Amino acid sequence: MSEQKEKDSVPQENRPFIRETVMNGGPQLPFWRKLLQTALLAVCFGLIAGAAFHFTHTKLFPQDASTAPSVSFPQETEPPETTVPPLSTESLPATMPPDEAAWQQAVQNMIADHNLELKDYQRMAVLINSLSTEAQWSLVTVTATNQDNSLFQVGHRYETQSFGVIVAMTAQEVLILTPFNATSQLSDSSTLQVGFANLETADAYIKARDGVMDLMVMAVSRAKVSEQTLSRIKAINLGNSYVSYAGQPVVAMGAPIGGIIKSYNHGILTYVENNFSAPDTSLSLLHTNLAGDKAARGFLINLEGSLIGWIEPAYMSGSTLTAIGISDLRAYIEALSNGTQGCYLGIEGITLSNDLKMALGTEASGIYISRCSSASPAQKAGLQSGDLLTSVAGIDIRNLDELRSVLLSLTADQTISVTILRKGRNSYQTLTYDVKLERR
Repeated sequence: MSEQKEKDSVPQENRPFIRETVMNGGPQLPFWRKLLQTALLAVCFGLIAGAAFHFTHTKLFPQDASTAPSVSFPQETEPPETTVPPLSTESLPATMPPDEAAWQQAVQNMIADHNLELKDYQRMAVLINSLSTEAQWSLVTVTATNQDNSLFQVGHRYETQSFGVIVAMTAQEVLILTPFNATSQLSDSSTLQVGFANLETADAYIKARDGVMDLMVMAVSRAKVSEQTLSRIKAINLGNSYVSYAGQPVVAMGAPIGGIIKSYNHGILTYVENNFSAPDTSLSLLHTNLAGDKAARGFLINLEGSLIGWIEPAYMSGSTLTAIGISDLRAYIEALSNGTQGCYLGIEGITLSNDLKMALGTEASGIYISRCSSASPAQKAGLQSGDLLTSVAGIDIRNLDELRSVLLSLTADQTISVTILRKGRNSYQTLTYDVKLERR
């Protein structure tokens, strides 16, 4: 009991907890003997492992040679250099004139002798830029100033801008084609101003508008334009879009990139779509590889600087620009330039071809109506899809071109007779409707 008390009286930090005594070991082996011993053990283990792997690989799990076909990867070789043999006149048809054969030989020689370089691409870019620069003298900026006299914004003025292109210059006027929708909010208090390429501005006035084709022609009096500007600006040539083809180089001008005025781009036509059905006519659509959106406006010119297409976002397919062939719009532009715009009937259809006549069981000539536009004069009068249009205002109609010409010669609010054939139970019946035409 006394020993226990003595242990308890010793301070805790002085109590021995573990008592160790380090003893010197026995004799140590030399380092070189340890190294030799380790090497011998490694060799022994390697021989034992190799023997075990060989036994299991060949005896326990033998390979089946019949299920392991050999695989080879032939070494690729560079293709032999190919050369285009020169065009021989002996291989040409005997009917080919000698001058054409010589021309093809010259073209072949030029291709064989000329190696394209970076400077060739630069030269092409300069030529396209010079083409658009020259066309800028036919391009104008249209500014419409509108007066808002609503209840809460009395006297508020705001401006909208668009592009325009000079299509004719008469002894009294400079005529400018521009999109109708860009200035569709014009009122009697609105004013129009045109800015030319040299930054001179002049007041303009509307000649006529066509809401169906999204066209408007405005005019500037020559008396309000300086002689210097008149000597520099020019009317753009309206080309022949009927000879357009896929792969044809084109330049888009006006506002083709996001609606930005005086922006431009260049590319090619990818597809020409003929006989596209539109209200009261058919159109040729020029599809391009140029990126665009619903804000894009403008026109296409070819490498001769002629206008061949009017960009119309409503006919876009995907995200590339589509233009209406200018040859299909020429009659409308001419009417607008003369202050008239024709009338709106509101049918879409196709011309009755011989094959279509045979399929429908009729010998009549005219237009097969595939659709009547909603709330159009044709629909209000009672015309229907499937009817065959044969006469308008007493004039026989054989195709869509003739329908367009007749409607351009009539006036709005005029009531005319329209004759159609409608399929009955056994045959077609002739029906006549009175149609009140409307303004385009």
